[in-house]
Formats: sequence, C-alpha cells, structure tokens
Amino acid sequence: MRKINPRRVFLIASALSLVLVYILLWLRMLYAPVQYTGTDFVPFYAAAQIARNEGPSQIYDLQLQQQYEKKLGNFEIQLQDVRIYLNPPFVVPLVSVVTLPNFVTSLVLWELLMAFHLLLGTGLLFLLIRTHFSWQIFVVFLLGVLLFFPGYKSVLIGQNSAMLYLGACLWVFGLFTHKDWLAGIGLALMTVRPHIALPLALPFIFKRRAVWWWFLLGAGVLAVFSLAYTGLDGIMGFLKMLTISGDGTNTTTGEKSMVNLLGVLVRLFPGIPASIFRWVGWGAYFVTIIGLCGLWIKTPEIQSKQIGLAILVTTFTAPHMHMHDLVLWSIPLVLILLSVQHDPVLIRKVAALPWWLSMAFLFCFFSPILEAVIPYLILIFLILVISIPEKILTLSASQPRDVS
Repeated sequence: MRKINPRRVFLIASALSLVLVYILLWLRMLYAPVQYTGTDFVPFYAAAQIARNEGPSQIYDLQLQQQYEKKLGNFEIQLQDVRIYLNPPFVVPLVSVVTLPNFVTSLVLWELLMAFHLLLGTGLLFLLIRTHFSWQIFVVFLLGVLLFFPGYKSVLIGQNSAMLYLGACLWVFGLFTHKDWLAGIGLALMTVRPHIALPLALPFIFKRRAVWWWFLLGAGVLAVFSLAYTGLDGIMGFLKMLTISGDGTNTTTGEKSMVNLLGVLVRLFPGIPASIFRWVGWGAYFVTIIGLCGLWIKTPEIQSKQIGLAILVTTFTAPHMHMHDLVLWSIPLVLILLSVQHDPVLIRKVAALPWWLSMAFLFCFFSPILEAVIPYLILIFLILVISIPEKILTLSASQPRDVS
C-alpha cells in the first residue's frame, strides 16, 4: 500500500480551497452592486465612455470623470473622491472594445481579456521551464503561477496589471532566449506602469544595449499612438493626473494601503505629514535606478539573480504600488525554480511556493493588519532566496542561468 504524503495532501487541499474561495469572491462581486461599483474598473469604463461620447482628448477631464462615475454609482462624488484614470492613453482603445451599455457585462468581458493576458504571460514562462522539470512539477508550479493571488486580485477588481505582467514575461523570455528585440518590446508594454518600466529599462543602457534601443522604439510607438489618439490636450491631461496622484490630493490613491516604502512609512508614522514620506519615497526610487544601473555595470553577465532583484526592489521603491501589481513577483519565483533545477528536494519545495504565498496573500485580503505585514515578509523572503538560495533553501551548488 502506497504511503500517504501529508505534505502533498495538505498542498492539494489548500489549492482546492484557494480555487473555491476565488470562485466565491468573484460571484459575490458580480451579484452585489456595492461590490462591482467599487472595483477599479470604474475609471477604465468611465474613460472609455468619455472617449466615445466626448472625444478621446477629454478622457483625463476630472469633471467629466466625476460626472460619468456619479452616473454609474448613482451617488454623489466629490471631486477629490473621483477614482481618476491613471493609465496611459493607449489603454483606452482596448477598454473600448469591451465597453457596453451594461457595466457588469463590460466588467466580465474585461476580466476575461485580462485573464487571457495572464494566460499568455504564463505560457511564455512555460516555454522557459518546460525542458527542465517533470510534468508533475511543471503542472503544480505553473498552475500556482497562473493562480497567484495578486494576479487573481487584479482580474477580480478590474485592473490591468495583467498587461504589465505580459510585458514583464515578454521581457524575461526575450532575455533568456537572447531575443533582445522581444525583451525591449516587453519593457515597452510595461509602460502601462511607467514608474515600474523605467527602473527596469534604464540599466540596459550599460549592458545589452539593444534591449534599451528596442524599448525606446516600442515606447516611442506607443507614445506616438497616444498623441495621435488624444492629441496634446490628452497627453497634458495624463501628466496632470499623475501629478494629482503624486501629491496626495485625491483620496482614492490609497497611500495607506500601498505595498511599498511609502505605504510602510505612512502606516508606521501617521502623525508625520505624508508629503515628507513622498519625498523620501521618490528619493529611494531614484537611488534604486542608480543602484540598478551600477549593478548592471558591475556584473559581468546579467543573470537570473539580477533580474529577480531588479523586479523585487523596484516594486518596493516604486512611488505607486498596490497588491495587484505584485503579480510581477511570479517572475522571481520562476527564476528561483530554475536556480534549483539540479536538486529534486528543493525543486518540490519551490514548486509549491506560489500556492503557499497565495494563501498568505489571501489572508491579507480579509485583514488590513495582515496586509500591512505579510507582503513585506514575503518580499524579504524572496530577496533572500534569490540572493543566497544555497543558504535559504539549503542549496549546496547551483548557479543561476546565464541570460546574457
């Protein structure tokens, strides 16, 4: 009789529980107006309607956003409480494709579209690891990555973090397969979050410069498209929205719920003006850019360790970061798995990591206190594992794959 492995049983039970909770949370959101009108899809939907009815140049008009969001929620919204549309103009045409008169239908279509982006990105990660592991490890790990809680949350609330994730997967896949053009295009797609794309792109000025040039080309094409779509008024409106988001005058920015350095400081020292912490956050952000450029210059070859650290440190010091964008942490998990590919015991441990981390993130979803602690513990853990895997995972001899 085959011996039952308690660890495996617990993992299967946890995974099934996670999937069940995901389904229940999604159904609760769809059937409760107070839930779906509170999703992050509201400003996307409003922007698409404004573009259709008022013209693309008006999508960043704060008064129009207030008017359309008020109509959707059927309640009063003060100007400082408007959920401002913070994405670049080139995202709006994609949102318009799924924007119908019925908000819930539009939300579901958008969620399906974003889920497809997650699937595409995970497919690229599949191509990276498919020849290195057994099918059992492959299935457990890739399903864990596909259902990684930050990615699920981004889909649930109608965010577009899946576009950021797809760009990051293209970037990493291009680096590993020596397709610098694809890596650069992936970074360009990541400009849906310019503050995340920039620290990851600038170091390539100093090494594998072709990635940088392809990034400039891809970002330039998106910028020209945005200018043609909204005109100069739209571009200036976008910059104005970024300013409003950065100065804290809008109440929906959610600095206290951010999972970055700014979020830590605001929560730890509520009596100190947040404006001081914003300056500290921006300082740390620019130090990160300089540090990553220095790391690229100093390192003979860009390896998975450098890529993983760049992602993790950037997400911590970025001036605007919520949990749904932590879907990017899936990529360091892939790099960790590749770094232990010669140790069967550690492979099994790392393959289960996405599931355990998702369970931890799920607890954060129901507890603001845990949300203020657990993501940072996970961040520290991932930084340690990708930096010194031989000590954290008792790995004796395994070198990161060279992607230069």
